[in-house]
Amino acid sequence: MAAFDLNLLRPLLVLLEERNVTRAAARLHLSQPATSAALARLRRHYDDDLLVRTGRIMQLTPFARDLLPAVTHAVAELTPVIDRKLSFDPAHTERRFVIGATDYMTAILAGPLLRTLSQDAPRASVDFAPQPVRDGTLAPYSHLDLIVGPVGFNLPGRSRELFTDDFVLIADPDNAVLSQSDPTVSDLSSVPHALAYLNDPDHDSVQDVLRRAGVDYIIGARLFGLAALPLLVSGTDMVAMVPRMLAAKASRTLHLSVFELPEDMKLPMTECVYWHPRDEDDPAIAWLRDALTRTVGSLSREPSGPSPRTLSHAR
Repeated sequence: MAAFDLNLLRPLLVLLEERNVTRAAARLHLSQPATSAALARLRRHYDDDLLVRTGRIMQLTPFARDLLPAVTHAVAELTPVIDRKLSFDPAHTERRFVIGATDYMTAILAGPLLRTLSQDAPRASVDFAPQPVRDGTLAPYSHLDLIVGPVGFNLPGRSRELFTDDFVLIADPDNAVLSQSDPTVSDLSSVPHALAYLNDPDHDSVQDVLRRAGVDYIIGARLFGLAALPLLVSGTDMVAMVPRMLAAKASRTLHLSVFELPEDMKLPMTECVYWHPRDEDDPAIAWLRDALTRTVGSLSREPSGPSPRTLSHAR
């Protein structure tokens, strides 16, 4: 077997994993012609085609199938050592970062983070991808630089706390039940609720809170994620429990009433940033983590929504 060239290891691994030049280019933050040129160099280096077209798909040659496990191991071992020796200049980097996040976190962080990048790293870009399947493995970091999500949802990697949010109730201002002067928790049994699937049966917290409060709630609609709930509630008779920061952001453009929940119905949610242990000392990923932290600090300066009304247990 030909010896490894360290400059070709990462392109080699990505090409063998993706078996597609376009997808490999996206992961490598390269143009498609540059990735095709890398494949050509690899073919010359190993004196093997590596990828061969069969119909509409590319398949590994027998040599490439044998090579893939060794390359995977070599990249895992060498990446931390190599990256620590690399310098990172945010002002000149053209890197495209990829962050896995829920729709709620994307709605809250995407705009402010892009403003941070425009000031500190004007040539960089960031893609927000769906939060990966929470199976506890580190596999998602093959295509994600960071993951942003809540504590306790089996998200992998090392982590740093970003902030803690809590839930409030939102409704249309013309909601026939909650527009009265002193709405109560018991009134929540008289209105349909918009609920979000959280993709985790062990963390169906909103419904747990409603049940513990004795609310015999009516399900008006279910949808995946939290970010669309304000749009669903606005102009309808439905209500929803959503994170406070999402309610504040949505109420700046939508006509919404916001209600504080009683103390025994408070539902805190701590959000963290997660990364692969091998990226602990990666200067680019460390900079991105710090940029996220700075961005979260700026959220307190965002305009707030309407002052919440209080939802009490009894009139």
